[in-house]
Order: sequence, then C-alpha cells, then structure tokens
Amino acid sequence: MKYLIIILAGLFFTSCNNNSSKTNSESNSKMVLGAPESVISTTPNADSTIKGPLSYAPDIPAVQDGDTVVVKFDVRHKLFHAKSDVAFVGWLFGDSLPGPVLHIRVGQTVKFSMTDRSNEPMPAGMVMQPMQHSIDFHAGMVNPADKWRSINPGETISFTWTANYPGVFMYHCGTPMVLLHMISGMIGMVIVDPKDGFPGKVDKEFALVQNEYYLKPNGNIYSPDTTLAMKKTPTFVAFNGKPGQYVVHPIHVKAGDRIRLYLLNAGPNNASSFHVIGTIFDKVWIEGNPKNELEGMDVIDLAPAMSAIVEFVIPEKGRYTFVDHSFADAEMGAQGVFVAD
Repeated sequence: MKYLIIILAGLFFTSCNNNSSKTNSESNSKMVLGAPESVISTTPNADSTIKGPLSYAPDIPAVQDGDTVVVKFDVRHKLFHAKSDVAFVGWLFGDSLPGPVLHIRVGQTVKFSMTDRSNEPMPAGMVMQPMQHSIDFHAGMVNPADKWRSINPGETISFTWTANYPGVFMYHCGTPMVLLHMISGMIGMVIVDPKDGFPGKVDKEFALVQNEYYLKPNGNIYSPDTTLAMKKTPTFVAFNGKPGQYVVHPIHVKAGDRIRLYLLNAGPNNASSFHVIGTIFDKVWIEGNPKNELEGMDVIDLAPAMSAIVEFVIPEKGRYTFVDHSFADAEMGAQGVFVAD
C-alpha cells in the first residue's frame, strides 16, 4: 500500500509538472520576440506633433483599437520651467517633462518613429549643441543595439515592438552619458493593459512620474549638473516634472471615490517611498502587473525605474497629501494633495 501511494504521488507531480510546462509553453508561444530591423532616415518627420495613444501626465490616454498602433514623438531641445523661477534647456520627448504617457494593451504592436530635432533653432540668445539621442522602451523585448540605438541630429528612426507583459514601464534616452540625458528630461511612462483590461472598476485614475533634478545656475537660467547627479544630491524632486505643483494646484476627487494611480519612479538615482496620508492602498500591483498583487499597504518602495499600480478609497471629505515618505525628497518638491469635495 505504501509503495502504491508513492507511485500515485509521483504520477500526480509528474502530471502537474507537465501541465505547468505546457501552460508556460503555450504562454510563451503567444509572445512576440524581436522585430524587423529598425530603419534610419535622414528625413525628419513631416509633422512635429505627437501621434498615437498619448497624453501628458497626470492624464491617461485611451487604448486604441487594433493590433497595431502608430506612435510618434520627437526629441527637441527646449526651454523648460521646472519652477516659475527655475528654467533650463531640457532635452525632451515631445513637449514636456516627463514625455507623453503611452497607453497600449498586451499583444499590440507599436509602430514607432522619432526624429532628433536637436539641430533646430533655439530661442534668441540661447545656444545648445545638437547631439545624438535615442529611446529605450523597457516594455519592449527586442535587440537594444538595433532598436534603441542613437541617431544623429536631423535623422529619424523607425521600428516596431510588441507588448508581451502588462504593467507600468519606463522609457528613457539610452545615449551615453545616459545619466546626463535622463537628468536633462528624457524620461517617460508606458502603461500596458492586460488583454481584457485591468480588473475592477475605479472612479478616477492618474499617472504620476517621480523624477530628480540636478541643476546649477548658468547665467539667467540653470543647467543640468552631472557632478551633483553622481553624488546623488538632488536640487529638486518632482511629481510629473514640477516640484510641488499639486500642492498649489491640488487634484480634485470626491469622497468615496476609488482611485487608481499608475506610479513610476524615473529616478534616475534615488528610491521613492510613496504614501498617501489618510488612507490605505487596498490593492497594489508591483510593476503594474495584476499577478503581483499585495494588499493593505501604506507605503510603496520603488527603486529607480521601478513602478506600481495602487488603488485606494478616499474615505471622506478632506485634503489627502501624497508624498515621497523620504521626507528630504518631500521637502524638495515630491508632494501633492488630493482634495476630496
């Protein structure tokens, strides 16, 4: 009898392992790995506006229908105001810092193009040397030496990649010195929905990208400082590019609303401890993947480039401050307010 039980147990575990292998194999067979070689042209995009399921945070664009989505945004050197009295020449994806939020779903193929417009004229009295730029989509599974390669000023790169996993992912410039390109503004968020959408219903949803500034005065404007960045001593820390903007202009919601936040710590250097004062995250998906679910959390630790989706309920009317609970970062600008009317 003892030997029969052992034999049956062995058959059971063998069957489970075979089924697990089959499931993993079927799952992997649905993935799209790699893509055709990228194409580089010396002709700039005819239209310099952004194109695709894109918006600037905290807004989140709708997912488009179809198996393929056409996405275009360019790189430009542009005067950017981190604060009303602090401006610097940013290297931007699109027209802002962070770059536009891209919203797609698992299985969709992104047909992407980007022109390096760093050779275009700057405002009067401002000089910025044209330079190479690139883009690295963390959500892609392709040859980085081909798709994420640098292009020269005036060139356009075109390539495709397919979303295989749901979640919240970073994109950034990968041209050396990567640190300099990132602190100059070349960061952004990609949201990838599961094929059937994220589970559950919410009343409001927002995108929040945290980033650090490392700036030094340079005449009437500022310039990014890699010396400060190498020492990991930020000048400011911000949500969606502007320190403290949601303290001055709070995000309005309603008491009882279920809120979903898509969070990304773009860094590039320091960790974030995200917290909303006065409520609890009853649902947390680490890296934005619903399979990585936690619950009943009050602080989410995000290393640089790490992300999460959090959901919570606003319990009653009032002001609900959200912060990086590393309070030095909060004092440098990583804080904002939800006002529940």
